[in-house]
Amino acid sequence: MWRRRGNYTWLKKEVIEIRHVSALIVKTLMVAVVLLVIMTAMYHYPAGATFGLSFLIVGLSYIVGNMGILRVSNNTIATIADLGLTTIAIWLIGPLVYAFSIAFISALVIGVGEWFFHKFVAAGILRQEEPSPQA
Repeated sequence: MWRRRGNYTWLKKEVIEIRHVSALIVKTLMVAVVLLVIMTAMYHYPAGATFGLSFLIVGLSYIVGNMGILRVSNNTIATIADLGLTTIAIWLIGPLVYAFSIAFISALVIGVGEWFFHKFVAAGILRQEEPSPQA
C-alpha cells in the first residue's frame, strides 16, 4: 500500500496564493466594469484612465479592506471601510472635475459587490489561512 510521506504545507501555501490571485482577478473585473459603465460610458472619462484607477482601487482596498479590516472585524465594517476608501480614491485620484456624488455613486455600486466579495474572501481565503470572526 502506498503512503503519503512528508510535509504538504507547501501545497497548502500554493493553493492559498492561487486563491489570492483569483480573488484579485474577480475584484479587478468587478471594479473595472462598474467604473467603465459609470465613469466612461456615462461621463466620458477615458477608458485607459478608468482601468488605471480600477487597478489602484483594487490594490488599496484588497490590502486595507480584505486582508486588513475583514481579517479582524466583520463584513459590514469592511464594506463600510471599502466604501469610504473607494469614494475618496475616485474623488481625489479620478477626474477632479466631477462632483463628489459621482464618486460616491460609483463607490456605492462597488460596495454592493464588495459585500458579496467579502463573503467569498472570508470563506475561501481567510478561513484557510487563520481563524477570523467570520469562521
